[in-house]
Amino acid sequence: MDVYNRYIYPRDGYAKQAIKRKVELDWGTEDSEYLQKVELHTEGTLNEVRPDIVVYNAGTDILDGDPLGGLSISPQGIVARDEIVFRAARRRGIPVLMVTSGGYQKKTARIIADSILNLHRQGLIGPEALEGEGSSAPQPIGSQSSVSVSSSEIERERSRALGSPECTGAGRGEERLFPV
Repeated sequence: MDVYNRYIYPRDGYAKQAIKRKVELDWGTEDSEYLQKVELHTEGTLNEVRPDIVVYNAGTDILDGDPLGGLSISPQGIVARDEIVFRAARRRGIPVLMVTSGGYQKKTARIIADSILNLHRQGLIGPEALEGEGSSAPQPIGSQSSVSVSSSEIERERSRALGSPECTGAGRGEERLFPV
């Protein structure tokens, strides 16, 4: 599944043919329409394909005002989008590998950090995500030697990252959900 601004991505017709579920958006698409399509197509994709893992490209160049993405998604919309993807995967017991990309505004790092903190508070990531799941719950890679991270450590890292100019990625106004 690939969600993107149809007017800027992908420019390669051959690459576009490889996308199994295209969710093409128009310039200026806002939260309501965007989140409805993300939820509908995430559910549809995960119902059609039972992947072992979801590789989720969580781009932030969809943010309103981004010079590349051309969409008008609010910071709250980005947080809600990430939660939709993680909840859908969790209901099915599918682990998620989230990578961030895109985002060409100074506030992008803060939005990513806020989303990750929200996922943690919602119990969708971190040790709490595995509680009550039973023995069949997916285990994180390296879980036998994993290190627990406290909320205060996440906040410290968030604060450090917000001051760092290299906290922006590269993308093309897209989010990808790839069954692997």
